[in-house]
Amino acid sequence: MIKNKVNTIIKTYRNYNKRKKELSTIVSSSTPDNTARLQETNSFSNLINSHNNNINNYNHYNNSDENIKSHSIIQKNMKKCKFYGKKDSYGRKTGFGIHKWEDGSKFSGIFYKDKVKGWGIFNHNDGDIYQGEYTNDRTNGYGEYFRQNLAVYKGYWLNDSQYGIGMETWNDGTGYWGEYTGGKKEGVGTYRWSDGTSYGGEWNNNAIDGFGFYNHGNGKSFIGTWKKNHINGYGECTYADGKKYFGFYKHDKKCGFGVFHWGKKKYYVGFWNDGKQNGLGKFIKDDNIKYGVWKDGKKEKWFNDQKEFFDKFDKSDEKYKSFFNWDVNHINKFFDIDIKNVKKDE
Repeated sequence: MIKNKVNTIIKTYRNYNKRKKELSTIVSSSTPDNTARLQETNSFSNLINSHNNNINNYNHYNNSDENIKSHSIIQKNMKKCKFYGKKDSYGRKTGFGIHKWEDGSKFSGIFYKDKVKGWGIFNHNDGDIYQGEYTNDRTNGYGEYFRQNLAVYKGYWLNDSQYGIGMETWNDGTGYWGEYTGGKKEGVGTYRWSDGTSYGGEWNNNAIDGFGFYNHGNGKSFIGTWKKNHINGYGECTYADGKKYFGFYKHDKKCGFGVFHWGKKKYYVGFWNDGKQNGLGKFIKDDNIKYGVWKDGKKEKWFNDQKEFFDKFDKSDEKYKSFFNWDVNHINKFFDIDIKNVKKDE
């Protein structure tokens, strides 16, 4: 079952990457000069932003002194500490021992030649608890951090910072499973919100950054590229009612060239900006094709034929012409649209 899921993801990524590569050879992700503004009803951007805010709120283990470094022995004031335990013939702490600080913090664990080495438990004075492996007074290896009434981290550490594979879970059901570097989400990971929304893909410096899958609890899904928690570049969005968009984004909104599919044989092929249809575009419904120009999401004018439409292109727009020669079958084949499984137009 797991193997089938992995193969499905690989196939989806390969198909996506093929389309992205083909479109990107012609289309720039920046907004073309001839595009105006476009309106996006049912803003997917708002859904993304609401969850991005939560990502920042849930970054509790961000390598701050009070959260990460405080359970490192070397960060505590040893002058305000009492030791109870074994020492060797040289007076060095060796074997099981306990450190107690005046502020109420306590460490219990294994020492070797005055340094913590092996398993230990650090009880913070605010109720937080770390239990795991230590080397040279620092958290190294597997460890678990329990933040009082808030969150739990279970995973690997390197010199007091989360490093490698780990899992964070919060008391509202939110969770992250994936890679860390220097105490931050970095690499590949999956983030799931309490409402069932999830993101799986690449991370950089605690932010969604790179390629990934986004599935919203209301049925919307997105596959594409991100930059600092925002959709940027090529992406493919599928709405809960079966509508689809394939094209370019800028800061979570459709921007540049894109194809919108309402269902059956109904499409808009053309330019977008700020999440709204604008600039030159082609509208297809059943076997009828119309060429026009849009502004702020509204159609301004229909052209008499394709020739008049293409006459409006300047030299910088010549590279886009091939897309407007596509028929319905070409579009469906390119984007893997199965019209048998798409709801009828309302």
